[in-house]
Amino acid sequence: MTNRFWLGGVSALAMTLCASAAMAQDAAGTAPQSADASSDSLIGDIVVTAQRRSERLQDVPLSVTAVSGADLTRSRVNDASRLQLLSPGLTWGQQGADSFPAIRGVRTQLVSAQSDPVIGFYLDGVYQSRTQQQSIPLFDIARVEVQRGPQGTLYGRNTFGGNISVVTQLPTKDFEAGFNAAAGNYNLRQFDAFVNLPVSDTLQLRVAGYHSEHDGYVRSTTNPDVRFNDEDQSALRASLLYTPTERLEVQVHAGYWERNDAGGGAYGYKTVGTLIDPATGMRSINGVPYAVNPSVTNGSVFVNGVDIGVPVTGDEYHVQWDYQPTEYLREKYVNGQIGYDFGGVAIKSITGYTKFRSRRSGDLDQSSMVFPAAGVTAAFAGSGIQQPDTDVKTFSQELQLSSTDKGSPLQWIVGGYYFHDMVDELYSQVYTAPTATALSTRSRTEIDTKAYALYGQATYSIIPDTLRLTAGIRYSDETKDYVITNFTAPAGTFNFDTQTAARGAGQAKFNKVTWRAGVEFNATRDNMLYASVSTGFESGGINNNSNNALIPPSYAPQTVTAYEIGSKNKFADGRIILNASLFYNKYKDLQITILDPLTNLSYYSSAGAARSYGAEFELKTLPVDGLHVDLTAALLNAKFTKYVRPNPFGDTATVDLAGNRVPTSPTLKTTASISYDADLGDHGMISPRIDLLYSTKYYSTDYNTVLDLQKSYATVDASLRYTPESGSFYVEGFVNNLTDKAVIYSATLGGNARIQESFSPPRVWGVRLGASFR
Repeated sequence: MTNRFWLGGVSALAMTLCASAAMAQDAAGTAPQSADASSDSLIGDIVVTAQRRSERLQDVPLSVTAVSGADLTRSRVNDASRLQLLSPGLTWGQQGADSFPAIRGVRTQLVSAQSDPVIGFYLDGVYQSRTQQQSIPLFDIARVEVQRGPQGTLYGRNTFGGNISVVTQLPTKDFEAGFNAAAGNYNLRQFDAFVNLPVSDTLQLRVAGYHSEHDGYVRSTTNPDVRFNDEDQSALRASLLYTPTERLEVQVHAGYWERNDAGGGAYGYKTVGTLIDPATGMRSINGVPYAVNPSVTNGSVFVNGVDIGVPVTGDEYHVQWDYQPTEYLREKYVNGQIGYDFGGVAIKSITGYTKFRSRRSGDLDQSSMVFPAAGVTAAFAGSGIQQPDTDVKTFSQELQLSSTDKGSPLQWIVGGYYFHDMVDELYSQVYTAPTATALSTRSRTEIDTKAYALYGQATYSIIPDTLRLTAGIRYSDETKDYVITNFTAPAGTFNFDTQTAARGAGQAKFNKVTWRAGVEFNATRDNMLYASVSTGFESGGINNNSNNALIPPSYAPQTVTAYEIGSKNKFADGRIILNASLFYNKYKDLQITILDPLTNLSYYSSAGAARSYGAEFELKTLPVDGLHVDLTAALLNAKFTKYVRPNPFGDTATVDLAGNRVPTSPTLKTTASISYDADLGDHGMISPRIDLLYSTKYYSTDYNTVLDLQKSYATVDASLRYTPESGSFYVEGFVNNLTDKAVIYSATLGGNARIQESFSPPRVWGVRLGASFR
């Protein structure tokens, strides 16, 4: 079955490549589409900056999905999580404020201050250094670009699996304003608006705002006052565009974002169980699943005479917490771009400053039981609270020099990059039982990162408009200075005034050369074949060696070499766009937890390896005027090839996970977006739309257990919109997750090898109203 499945996928790609060449030959003798053709009969081009210059999407020899602001609004994409509905190969996960995107076998795993993201996230060209920043609301957006595969040459560090680039709307020279408002179940209230003011012919201002709130959809069965996975957030952004001459352009963006609600717990909010050996009653990675919380025992569930834990009850949206979690996110940022075209050569400066705060808390034991008995002092041995608190200040500066003469056979770009990131993170555990005598504990991690890079990339046309070669290289150098200190507080308090003797401090240095080489062949303007080899890396990280000097202070970057061939095509006079790619990625020095056989200590080390290969397809069609049918598909085989780590279940010292599937990597993921604008003449237009997502099964942890297995599933979103003939407003009814499917968003192993999971939102329905003014 699997072999036939992959054979069919590869055959389909081969036919796509051959068909593009054959149809291109036929198209060569066809008259070009007239410039005055109706826009309703064509699929519009999107201009992207995936290669750090403005290009037509179909001319970019990379796997890139670009979604316009109009399509984002139509699909109700209010944050990056819903991009998986529109992009092949992107699967999204979430644990409260922490985002866990996955692309082509690269999944987000580590989200603490000591590690960096594996999927880059950019806001108006400025890198965002924390995974929590990826949950920023999306409103008044020009486009979003999802780049699949490492982007190590033009983007550099921490684009290990790809990029998500958000480009906000620039001010225009015309007055305009608009808003969208929604209301629905869970007491949903959502509103965004913008106003564009042309101050003069050379200076324009645009201001946009957003607010969204809804009640929590996760409840506690043991404490009716506990409710979370709610939302209460607001954002504001102001943008200036200044163009005193045709050669000079200045952009400035300033924004504020605040979220203050219960959140989704610090980590996976629901304990679903653990694995138990029925013969011994002990936890075992080869055991059978039991729906218990092994961190808490009360004499109710025994296996072979062993109390294995308190039963877990309720569905995916019900827990047994006795603590009301909290979440507070705040971001302030200002960034700008200055560009000047000298004629043939242009210079651009990109500057960004961000101040970000993330504080969230959760139920440490995920139980309503109050324990331990007096005298128990071991960590994780009592009911309580856990609270990560992250404070980040980031400054970045990039300078680019690029060619602008499109008639030249040589197109090039060179640049320099500076990045300074200061992270101060507290992680606290407070034991709250009246009988607790264990001291509350806090670890403080301060990391000061300074990174530098130089890069260049050039494309040379051997045959004008037909055959091109590309080569690029980047040198990255970074230094991480760190201090790790530890504190204690009296049981049940946050009075962390006592610093312990345990302390770690030092400096870690990393450098890396990444490169890209590629070839492109255009049979016609609208039919391109390409092939490339590229490399990328994720930065090295810091170990917490404050309690034991034998633990290495840092671990090295993890690297990837990626091979890709693909095709980009327009057919039928612009009514069909078909893009396809084949890829093979080899990952080395994966950052994993190991057990040192010499010291018997566990810590992070760059000691793992994996590989992934697959195929991706994107099809956009306009069969008849008004009918849009967009399909995507991603075939993926991603497995670990080297991975030995400590066994958290404890029945053996280590466990070999080589051969396991990389988490959040379904063998097949498909999406379909179908909409039709039914013209009612003087009575306006009715527009039904449906968004479908189907995924085969995947695992959510490296251990590939039955408890973290997400079975094959499908989700359906639907809407019906009415727009009057004037187009000045619309009214829409919508439903997200029509079938009310709970999908595992992410999973982790908590204390006592309990598997904790977070789930996607349940069915959400409502009405929307939008209007525009010019």
